[in-house]
Amino acid sequence: MERKFLSVRQASQYSSLSQRLLYDIVARKEIRYYRVHKRIVIAVEDLETFIGQGIVEREDWDEKARELLK
Repeated sequence: MERKFLSVRQASQYSSLSQRLLYDIVARKEIRYYRVHKRIVIAVEDLETFIGQGIVEREDWDEKARELLK
């Protein structure tokens, strides 16, 4: 399986997260990253996994309202 790596700039464009936020996430070691000399790269799959951890499930408000009105 071929792994695709993104620079912080590319990861920012790919994910719509700011570069500053990505650097903060890397500094806090919340995402796996690789250092190649002074350059930081992030695997696409690691970026997608990190973003996926923040999923907030949608609530069905119509169903909730029906339950409350019973």
